[in-house]
Amino acid sequence: MDRRMFLAFGLIFLILIGSQALMQKMYPAPENPAGADSTLVLGPDTGRETVYPDSSLPISSGHEVDTIPAPERGAAEEFDFDDPLASGPVSRESAESLLAGAPESTIQVTTPLYRLSISTAGGRVIRWETFEHNSHLGEPVQLIPEEIPLAGLDALVFRHGEIALGAARYETDQAFDMEMSASGGSRSLTLKVKTAGGLEIHKIFTFNPEVYGYDVDFLLVGVDPLLADQSLVLLGPPEDFRFGWNQGVLPTERVQKMELPSLRSVALVGDELYSKKRDKLKKGAENVSGQWKGSAHYAGLQTRYFTALGIVPQDDGVPVEGTIRLGGDQELMAQSWSIDVPARPGIGSEIATSRLQFFVGPQETKLLESYGRNLEGGMDLGWKWIRPLSVVVLKGMEWMHRFIPNYGWIIIIFSILTKLMFYPLTRTSTQSMKKMQELQPKLKALQAKHKDDKDKLNAATMNLYKEEKVNPLAGCLPILLQSPVFIALYQSLSHTISLRGQPFMGWITDLSQPDAIATMPVSLPFLGSDLNVLPILMSVAMYFQTKLTPSTGGGQMAAMNTMMPLFMVFIFYNMPSGLVLYWLVNTIMQAYQSWRIQKTAKVDGGVQTS
Repeated sequence: MDRRMFLAFGLIFLILIGSQALMQKMYPAPENPAGADSTLVLGPDTGRETVYPDSSLPISSGHEVDTIPAPERGAAEEFDFDDPLASGPVSRESAESLLAGAPESTIQVTTPLYRLSISTAGGRVIRWETFEHNSHLGEPVQLIPEEIPLAGLDALVFRHGEIALGAARYETDQAFDMEMSASGGSRSLTLKVKTAGGLEIHKIFTFNPEVYGYDVDFLLVGVDPLLADQSLVLLGPPEDFRFGWNQGVLPTERVQKMELPSLRSVALVGDELYSKKRDKLKKGAENVSGQWKGSAHYAGLQTRYFTALGIVPQDDGVPVEGTIRLGGDQELMAQSWSIDVPARPGIGSEIATSRLQFFVGPQETKLLESYGRNLEGGMDLGWKWIRPLSVVVLKGMEWMHRFIPNYGWIIIIFSILTKLMFYPLTRTSTQSMKKMQELQPKLKALQAKHKDDKDKLNAATMNLYKEEKVNPLAGCLPILLQSPVFIALYQSLSHTISLRGQPFMGWITDLSQPDAIATMPVSLPFLGSDLNVLPILMSVAMYFQTKLTPSTGGGQMAAMNTMMPLFMVFIFYNMPSGLVLYWLVNTIMQAYQSWRIQKTAKVDGGVQTS
């Protein structure tokens, strides 16, 4: 044995002896140990597993085991660490096992903003609905599917083991549903479950009636001190509490074809935002799975307008190191998240504790900003390069809403302002296209002259453009430069709840949805059964706009100008009516500007100065 190997074994020996002594010092045996005879259940067969990379231990199949009465005081000091199964009443299996609790029950909590239901099976929120926002059926929005995985993701992670809490049968002293008023202050709901190893876990929900958020605290308590000591020797010190949400979220809008692509999970670790689209779950859970360790800020699930987030409290303004996992259940098409939050020393009889803040509610910018944790940064406002522009558009529209109560008029004004802003480019483009139209005879002459030599034709064409001072690409500039604004507006209108349910006038009752004026007796391919008016009006306006715009491509360009309005109907037909309204006004303004520019233009393509 060489020197390095000798030193390694020496260090291992010291660590083992030192850790045992430290554990006995941290968790000394008390004066009055209490014995316990009870039946324990190791958890039901879930029948389904949520997929995670490096996932936690699976829940064992359900069967009953009788515990052994607790020994007399002093057994902890005489415990044989080499053979704990033969020397003491607590085994590794029993230390991680939960006692059978009371039958499942549901507690309903009602605040002025929302109503939720908590099941004592797993201690999960199994129903959530808001009073401030209705569905298209006129009922409160319901965010959680009725069919959810059989077990949750909560767990208590020790250095050498783990207690899975997802299938725990919690007990509670709360005999009645909770009704909270705006002036009644915060209230708490405590759930408790015991282990066969003398430990007890408390899951405490604290509700504030004035906000959408609520807090969840985990507490670890030693109810049978001697057994608890032995469990902690086997499992090691508690290191993390795992908070999870695998209930998924429901699409909430009438036209789900528009909303389903928006469903996703998100995680903010450090400065990096990670996201996984639910659509990818169709090809396997690994496509929506991920695990990140670092400065954990939050994780959550999103629809177009609502979100369910878990937020890691900061330690005096400093981010906490934790682990975030995203995953999913392919069978239920439900995404999930979990966060491992470090365990902190408890107070008094509490061994360890940890907290997570929850936000379940609408994605309203000001509401998310009020948390000061960059929750608004998790909103889906487009690609990274387009996001700053989306934020500007969103902030601008919200600012205008202070003075103009109708978002329809805000969209119209916004469209007019952007069109006026790009007017110099539109003028240059129209002039260039008109000049190109006038050059068509010369271009055809060059094509006839150099029909057998493409290189000479290209060179002669470029010389002609240079002599006539014409840029053939100038006609594309307005579209290229306006495209980011249009994309930013689309993202803003599609993912902020500000426009949800906001009417404009007449049949346009919701600017966030298509403007269906009636339902057709048949469903048309790509269009559906709704009769939407704005896309048709936009198509008509675009047709006349193309007639007023100079054409430089001969018959092919004319054919494309004729087909483009029809093609745009299919693109815009099921988009939010607010977005179609923007494009309709933009098209009308474009037609007017083209007509005005051509009316004032000279024969050679210039613009009159008088």
